[in-house]
Amino acid sequence: MTRTLLVDGNSLLSTGFHGIKNMYNGTDHIGGLYHFLNTLRKHIDGYLITKVVVFWDGKDNTHPRLKLYPDYKLKRRLKNKSEEDIQSYAKQKLRVQEYLEELYVRQATFPKCEADDCLGHYCEKSRDEEIIILTSDRDLLQLISPKVSLYILSLSRLFKYGEKVPLNGINIPSNNVRLVKTICGDSSDNIYGIKMVGIKSLIKIKPEILEEKVTLKEVIDSIKEKDKVTQKEKNIIEGITNNTQEHENQHILDINYTIIGVGEQFLTQDAINGIKELSKEAIDPQGRHWKNALDLMMSDGLLNILPKKDDSWVDFVRPFLRLTRIEKDFYKNKKND
Repeated sequence: MTRTLLVDGNSLLSTGFHGIKNMYNGTDHIGGLYHFLNTLRKHIDGYLITKVVVFWDGKDNTHPRLKLYPDYKLKRRLKNKSEEDIQSYAKQKLRVQEYLEELYVRQATFPKCEADDCLGHYCEKSRDEEIIILTSDRDLLQLISPKVSLYILSLSRLFKYGEKVPLNGINIPSNNVRLVKTICGDSSDNIYGIKMVGIKSLIKIKPEILEEKVTLKEVIDSIKEKDKVTQKEKNIIEGITNNTQEHENQHILDINYTIIGVGEQFLTQDAINGIKELSKEAIDPQGRHWKNALDLMMSDGLLNILPKKDDSWVDFVRPFLRLTRIEKDFYKNKKND
């Protein structure tokens, strides 16, 4: 069975870009670039990966959700970034993409589509792959399944199907992540939760959340069945949040549940078609070579960062060379079919 590493490209690049601030090649910051490649090679090697797919956020990627929820990611959109940071990030992203082309890594970006939705759709449609998702986004914990595991970069930990996952300081089944965020909100994406209801309050209302999958309907039904309803429970039923803005024609919990979900519902048809092709395509080796990647490493000063020994660069690229051989064999076999 194919063992696939799905990568949230912007998430991985941002982790290194903001986390490794003092790594430079001359005047050029390369922290994001080095961290991306080094993390990728470690996972390819450590989990014996045979296929890598990187998804990037497309231009205007928040557009579909903004139509439903105008405040979506508002704080991030209003956050001031220096022109220097913007240019440095864009330069490192472009450079990473050049490396990936040489190292037989599939990658894609689609206008008006978030990488999260591409990852979700890929997992949903995959049939013969064992998948590991690489990200810092805990929203994607909802994608864990018998065939999908998730590696959280900030925790340096892989979460598998059947394991509880950390959310707001509480460990819950992964298939309750979407429910909890729907009711309690998600401050990182500026999604307002129900007033007075945090995860601990929600667990008191529906303790089963700690042990088994619970649906939004089950939470609401259990409240309606009570003789005496608390203010917190009333807020859930009525959809009252700390946001004074009113949402017409649709209950706030329905909106939250929709925008927190990831997958096909927010993808364009071009993206859906592209992901389908990407999942099965054979990479043409024409023009690709690991020596081209080595030239890039020399130009970017990455060789100066590696341990001071003659074959340190060999150790660095070895996982990519194994991936290259696998992809070349796949291309030959498919061409001969």
